[in-house]
Amino acid sequence: MKVLYITYDGLLDPLGSSQIIPYIKDISKHQENVIILSFEKQELFLDNGHCMFLDLRSFGIYWRPLLFTRKFGVVGKAWDFFRMYILAIFLTYKYDIQVVHARSHLSAQVALFIKKILKKKFVFDFRGLWVDERVDKGGWDLNLLSHSIQYKYFKKVEHRLLSQADHVVVLTERVVDEVIKLGVISRSIITVIPCCADFNHFFLSSYIYKSRARSLIGIPPGDIIVLGYLGSVGDMYMLDRFFHFFELATHIYKGCCALLITKDVEILKKLMEKHLESELHNRVYIKSAEYDEVPVFLSAMDIMVSFIRPSYARMAASPTKIAECFSMGIPVIANSGIGDVSLNIDKLNAGCVVDPFLERDLINTINKLDKICLLSGRNLRNAARPLLGLEFANKKYKYVYEKI
Repeated sequence: MKVLYITYDGLLDPLGSSQIIPYIKDISKHQENVIILSFEKQELFLDNGHCMFLDLRSFGIYWRPLLFTRKFGVVGKAWDFFRMYILAIFLTYKYDIQVVHARSHLSAQVALFIKKILKKKFVFDFRGLWVDERVDKGGWDLNLLSHSIQYKYFKKVEHRLLSQADHVVVLTERVVDEVIKLGVISRSIITVIPCCADFNHFFLSSYIYKSRARSLIGIPPGDIIVLGYLGSVGDMYMLDRFFHFFELATHIYKGCCALLITKDVEILKKLMEKHLESELHNRVYIKSAEYDEVPVFLSAMDIMVSFIRPSYARMAASPTKIAECFSMGIPVIANSGIGDVSLNIDKLNAGCVVDPFLERDLINTINKLDKICLLSGRNLRNAARPLLGLEFANKKYKYVYEKI
């Protein structure tokens, strides 16, 4: 079939490298033609757009990017939305598209319109409970009337999208029953595809790689435990609890260090000033890394710590960073209430699930850090690959297209 893939996220964004492009490239192998409509940040497009065009063309994929509007608030978003409609309709006509594959809610509204008007198939790549995530992340304050109206409106839109999609892709088993309540007509049209990792890109961490990475970062040599953090910084990621956990760990493991890999360096430094004792700052290492650099720095960690604030919306979340750590054989300490994270850690014997607000729970976990470190290595990587490897996601997407 000929496929139009619509995403409001950019292919040149960090997310695009790990969670959009690999899937589209594989879809292009089993479908007749794939056309992508995306919104790109101007500076990223000027730097890397040409290389992306060439890379995608080598897979027979046609890319039609639009520039993301940063200014003018709601008006800017409405302008992007209008252009998305116009160009999507044009591309559907021009290439005789048969399936519109929409990533997340905004793109899905355009896909549903095309389904109704032009009678095409509609795949809703749901990704998560986007409407409720807006509240979680502070985008909408339901105490404000205007935000409350938007929330109610988009919940109705969400129901319409789910009830009229030809197939729905979700990230977790935990959210399946919920999306049925929200409108999906049958469990048979739901496929669970978690955020997976490219096991060819994320290599198995070893003693040699670990030593090289620590030397590169400046972590002193020796038999010390390095606790890690990977990803964006924000209220929902509970960096205050991470720093508290690290502080407790230094009481028992005198040489313990922390490595944080993030693009949000300045925000992170402010949080560290606020939540971590100043005498421990010299034992914290912060690195900003591009997608290609992440495996190199990640290999310096012994254990990755992922504390995310639980909420209704988080049942649909599948943190990519956890799959990436497992692919390198790095165990994870995480809290419950986040998608299928607890289930996967237990199933793979891949770390520990703790309550970051229970002091006794944190101390008990710290007392067994040595045992958690022993869970690392090839066995963890091999166990995780069938569940969280890119090959699994690609097989599932092929199944989706066969189904419709």
